[in-house]
Amino acid sequence: MDSDPVPKRALFWAIAVLAGPFAGVLLVLVLAGELALGWAAAGAVAAAAALWLPVRRHLSDLSRVAGRLNRLDAGSAPERLHLESPLVSRRLASAFADSTAALHQRLGDLATRSASADTVLDSLPEPVIAIDGERRIVRASRSTTALLGVDPAGADLVAALRDPGVLEAAERVIASGAPEEIDFHLAGSDLELAARIAALPEPAPDGTLALIAVTDVTAIRRHGRTRADFVANASHELRTPLSVLLGCIETLRGPAREDQAAFDRFLEMMGTQTERMSRLVNDLLSLSKIELNEHFPPSATVSLSSVIPAVVDSLQFAAESRRIAVSIDSDIAEPGVIGERDELTQLFQNLIDNAIKYGAEGSSVRIAIGGATLDGPGDGARETDSVRIAVSDQGEGIPAEHLRRLTERFYRVDTARSREMGGTGLGLAIVKHIVNRHRGELAIESELGVGSVFTVSLPRALPESDAPAPTDGADAVIKT
Repeated sequence: MDSDPVPKRALFWAIAVLAGPFAGVLLVLVLAGELALGWAAAGAVAAAAALWLPVRRHLSDLSRVAGRLNRLDAGSAPERLHLESPLVSRRLASAFADSTAALHQRLGDLATRSASADTVLDSLPEPVIAIDGERRIVRASRSTTALLGVDPAGADLVAALRDPGVLEAAERVIASGAPEEIDFHLAGSDLELAARIAALPEPAPDGTLALIAVTDVTAIRRHGRTRADFVANASHELRTPLSVLLGCIETLRGPAREDQAAFDRFLEMMGTQTERMSRLVNDLLSLSKIELNEHFPPSATVSLSSVIPAVVDSLQFAAESRRIAVSIDSDIAEPGVIGERDELTQLFQNLIDNAIKYGAEGSSVRIAIGGATLDGPGDGARETDSVRIAVSDQGEGIPAEHLRRLTERFYRVDTARSREMGGTGLGLAIVKHIVNRHRGELAIESELGVGSVFTVSLPRALPESDAPAPTDGADAVIKT
């Protein structure tokens, strides 16, 4: 039974108000001489005593009702209300119980809907933020918390997305109801994000008035810039030989038409530029083909003891012309790897050719083959056996600030020297993508005045029973 206290002052005044008319009648009778004062006083006291119990019960019931409402407001579960006063009908008690039960049910439904809304938001792959009319964050999806590093629920939007453009767009959407899209950068990071802000048809029970869906467009924008740079660089690389060819053709058609010496000189220039364009087109086609198949790792077994010596033989003339000695040292009897022969041939041809081109004349190029370990794809994956091939030269070396960009398309440390030697600026980009497809690693080390070392680690071919299934693992690790 409820035990909500009844204020004594309220009980006193209630009895006084109810007994007041009866006391007034007794007073009139006393003044008229019809009733003795003692009997009048006794009657008044008797009336007050008769009213005390029902009035107390009535006020106690009202106090119970008020206390129960306060507890419901605090979130307690509804209980059946026990009322004592006959002045308060059972119908009121039943209605009150039904109303509180219905209210609690509605609160439970709201809690369930809120939990469902949280579940829906958390299941979305992209960050979603729900805000109210005051720009306060009502709730945020799990991916939003992962993006920001903290759950922003309850905070103002400015604390989560500190970008003036997003805040202004959110205020306009709240005011007009028209959706908006805006690009912005997340403070303290290099992420490029896009936000779509849309208002709900009507406010949700929890106060949500608008939703903000955030999309990470960093990779898309970066890919777009890379593609634009690629087109610009490819166009630039082709423009120079085309200009030379056009100039030679115009000269041969005009002043040099009858000059045999000039004819021979310009014909040689045309041949050089044509070969340059041919190398560029071939490298572009190779790069495109490798990128197309990059997510499908090879599964064949290739013996490097046959691939690398064949590459060295094909480059022997270029090495002899610069008096460079190329040596192969191997710590492995049969260095077999999982790969594709043609791509591995191209990989080592690019690395060894670069070592010959940029090594000091009269120096040496060393190819060292040994064993190593390679981290498997995925978190917690076991290390796998690999074959490490290091191609070292004795050239001028590469400044440290250039090392991380060497595998970019058309990137050159010395543009003029590279073009003079017939380079297209795509050789190391091709190497990187071949290593990526073979789920290997590429490490680049260089010291000015000493030389450079390009090290490739490839998964070693195991006996068929021990060989792991090919996986679509992460890109190759480029170390500098």
